[in-house]
Amino acid sequence: MTLKMQSKISIINMVINMNVLGPVKTSLTIGKSYIQMRDLIQISKKMKIETIILKEPHPKSWMGFIFLCKINNIRPIIIYEKNDKNYLLKNEKDIILAIRDYNNVYSINLEPINLSIPEIIYPCYELKNFFDDKENYSIEDYKKNYSQLKEISKIDINYNIEKINVGIPYIGNFEDLKKELSKNNLDENEIKILKEELKVIKELNVSNYILNVKKIIDIAKNNKISVGPGRGSAVSSYLVYKLGITKINPLKYDLLFERFLNIFRKELPDIDIDIDSTQRNYLITLLEKYYGKYKIAQIRTYSTMKFKSVLKKLKDNFEYIPYLKNPIRSSENYELYKKSDSKTKEILKIAYYFEGLETAESTHAAGIIISNKDLRGILPIDFKEFPIIEYQMEDLKKLNIEKFDILSLDTLNFLKMIQAKETFDELQNTYIYDGISKGLTKGIFQLESKLGRKVSLKIKPKKFEDLILLIAMNRPGPLESGMLDEYLDNSSPDFLKKIFPETNGVIVYQEQIMKLGQKIGGLDKNESDLLRKAVAKKDLHKLSPIKNKFIKNASQKIGEENSIRIFSKIEMFAQYAFAKSHASAYAHISYWIAEEKFKNPSKFVFNYIKLRGLNTDIINECSFLNTKIYNPSLKYPKGFYSQEYIFPPISCIKGIGKNIEELFSNYNIKNFEEFINICISKKITRNIIEILIRSGALDFININRKMFLRESTKLLRGELEELKEIESSVFGNTITEDTKEIKTTIEDLIIYETETIGLPLSQNKLNNLSNELHKKYLSNKTFNIIGYAYKNFIFDSSGIIYDKKIYHKIPTKIIKKI
Repeated sequence: MTLKMQSKISIINMVINMNVLGPVKTSLTIGKSYIQMRDLIQISKKMKIETIILKEPHPKSWMGFIFLCKINNIRPIIIYEKNDKNYLLKNEKDIILAIRDYNNVYSINLEPINLSIPEIIYPCYELKNFFDDKENYSIEDYKKNYSQLKEISKIDINYNIEKINVGIPYIGNFEDLKKELSKNNLDENEIKILKEELKVIKELNVSNYILNVKKIIDIAKNNKISVGPGRGSAVSSYLVYKLGITKINPLKYDLLFERFLNIFRKELPDIDIDIDSTQRNYLITLLEKYYGKYKIAQIRTYSTMKFKSVLKKLKDNFEYIPYLKNPIRSSENYELYKKSDSKTKEILKIAYYFEGLETAESTHAAGIIISNKDLRGILPIDFKEFPIIEYQMEDLKKLNIEKFDILSLDTLNFLKMIQAKETFDELQNTYIYDGISKGLTKGIFQLESKLGRKVSLKIKPKKFEDLILLIAMNRPGPLESGMLDEYLDNSSPDFLKKIFPETNGVIVYQEQIMKLGQKIGGLDKNESDLLRKAVAKKDLHKLSPIKNKFIKNASQKIGEENSIRIFSKIEMFAQYAFAKSHASAYAHISYWIAEEKFKNPSKFVFNYIKLRGLNTDIINECSFLNTKIYNPSLKYPKGFYSQEYIFPPISCIKGIGKNIEELFSNYNIKNFEEFINICISKKITRNIIEILIRSGALDFININRKMFLRESTKLLRGELEELKEIESSVFGNTITEDTKEIKTTIEDLIIYETETIGLPLSQNKLNNLSNELHKKYLSNKTFNIIGYAYKNFIFDSSGIIYDKKIYHKIPTKIIKKI
C-alpha cells in the first residue's frame, strides 16, 4: 500500500470518527452530569454529530434519548453501566434485558465490553472549569475518545422501541359499555343523546378506557372514598354522567360533548378524577388488589433548577453577575450574550446550562399507569411503597403508554370535615350569594385568594350561573385582557348579548367559541373544536382555513363587518376563555362549602383552622360571621367551638405537635401547679412549657403570662421547695410585692403571640368596628390606622389585623413600633 493511499484511508477514518460523540452521561444521573438531553441533541446537531454513545447506570434517559436521536437523524447507541462493567445494548431486546436487570428481576447475561475512557458530562468548557474537573470531559473534548469509540460505532445497532408497549387492562368493549348504560331507565331524549355520543366513542375505540375509569370510580365509592363531582371536559359528556363517573348533568348547563370527544381527537379523552387527598394512597392500594400489584405504578418527575436558584449559584461563585431576564434562555439574554465581553459570556453560558438542570427526583402529582402486563419486565421501576416508573410522562407517551389522572384534592377532605351536603338541584339560597358578594370568601373553594375576593366583590353573584361565571373569571387573564371590565360595563355588541345573555355577550367560556363556530360560522361540531384549539394556541396554519370559512358563512347571516368583528372578539378572548364544563363542576364544590360557612360559621372556621391553620383573613372575617376566635387553650387541647366562639386546637401553636395535643387532652387542668406537675412527670421540655405560656394557652387560669414565665423558671430550677407555695403566691392573698410588679403589657402579648401563634390573635376586636369601617374592610378600602406595628403585622385599636405582605399600602397616622 502506497503512502498516498494510506494517507487517504487515514483521512476517511478521521471523518468517520469525527462524527461520534461519547460516552455521554446525562443530567438524569443527578449530580454526576450537567448535560441536559435537550442540550445534548442541540449541540450534537450543531457539531454535525452522526452518532451519540450514551453511558448510564440506569434506563431513565433511554427512551427520550432514542426518540430525540431518531427525529434528529442521529444514531443512538446505549451502554448500560453496572458494577464497573459496561454492557452494549444492540437492540430493543437488550434494552428489555437491561431493564429487567435494573429491576432485579433477572441478571443480565450479555457480555461486557472494555471501555475505560473519560465520560463526557459537561456541555461546555466553561462549566467544566466552573467545577474545576480534571477527570471528566466536556462535549468539546469528544475528539479525545475517537480511537476507543471507533469499533463500537461500526456495530449494527438498532432500537425498534415501537415493540415495547404496554396497554391498559381489558374490562370490556363497546357492547359492554352499552350494557352498562342500559342499567339506567332512559327516556327517548336521553337515548337520542347517548346514541350520538356512542357513535363517536365507537369510532374512536375508547370504550375500554371509559370502562376502566368507571371501575376506578366504583372501587373508590364502594370503599367510601370521597370523589369529586367531575373536572375538565369530561363533565360535558352525558354518557360519562349516566355511568356515574361525573355527577353534573351537562344538559342542565348547556355543555358540549364535542369539547370532550370528537372524531378529530387522536388521543384518549381526558377523564381526570378528584380524590380526597387523605385517601389517595388507600385508593392506589385498592387498585393494586384489583389489577395486580405490579400492574399499577406512579410516574417519575424531576425538580429542576429555576431562575432564582441559578442566580444564587452564580452570586455564590462570581463577584459580579449581569442583570438577567427570567427565563435565562430568553431572546433578551441571548442578545445580551452577543454584546458582552468574554467574562460576562462565560457567566451567561454557565447560567444557560444550569437552568432546567434536574436536581431531585419526584413523583407525578396525579398520573397513574394501569397496565395489562407486569411492569417489572418492561419498564424501569423504583420500588417505593408504591412502584414508580422511572420514565417521565413525555417518554411514556412515545411508547403509547397512557396514564389515568387521580388528583388529590384537600377540599374533598374539608367537605367531609364540615359535613357539607352535596346538592345538585336546589342551588339558590340567597344568603350564600350575599356572603360571597360581600367578599367573605376565605375557605371557599376557588375563591379564597385575594384575587378571588376581589372578583367576587366585583361580580356579586346572585344565582348559580353567576357563580360558574365567577369561577371562570377568577384568573389574572380575564382581568388583564379587559374581559371582566367588558362584562361589568355591559359593553359587548348587542348581537353577542342576544346570543350569550348569561355573560352579557362576553366570550368567557371555550364552549361559547364553539357555539359561535356552529351557529354563526357554519362549522360542524368537530370543526368547532378545531377552531377553539387553533385560536387558543394561535396556530395560524390550522386557523387560516377555518377563519375564512367562518367569515364567509357568518357574512351571509350577520354581514361581513359583524363577522370580522365577532371573529376578532374570538381571537381577543380565546386564550383566556375557560372550560365551562370545569367551572360548572367546581362551582358546585364552592356552593357546598359556602352553604356550610354561612349556615354554621363556627363549625366551618374551626375545621378550616384545623386543616390550614390560622391566618389574618379568616380571623378578620369572624366578626362578619358573628363568631370570635380565642387563643388556643389547654382548657380545650383539641379545640372547641360553639355558636359564638372558637378555641383552635393547641397544635396550631408553633412547636406544639399532635402528640402534645393528645397528651393534654387526657387532663382537665385546673391550676398552674397541676400544669407544671404534668410537664415534669411527662418530661415536657422547658421550651414547650414557655411556648404554651406565651401563646395564651394558660390564660383561663391567669392572664399574666409574664408572671407564669417567671414562676415556671423558678420551679424548673428547683428554687421553690414546695409546689404549694406557687399556688398561694399566684392565686392567694399572700402574693409578694415582687410578683405584683410583674405585668404583661399589650406589647408583650403582641410579641408572644406573633412568635408562637404566628399573629397577634388576642388583638382582634372586630366587633368594635363601626358599620362604615366594616364596609371599608370588606371592599378592600384602606383607612388610617392608630395602633401598633410588629414584624409583618399592623393592627389598630379597632382590631383589624393586617398582614403587611398582603396589605402593603396602608395609610397610617400613628404607628407605635414594637
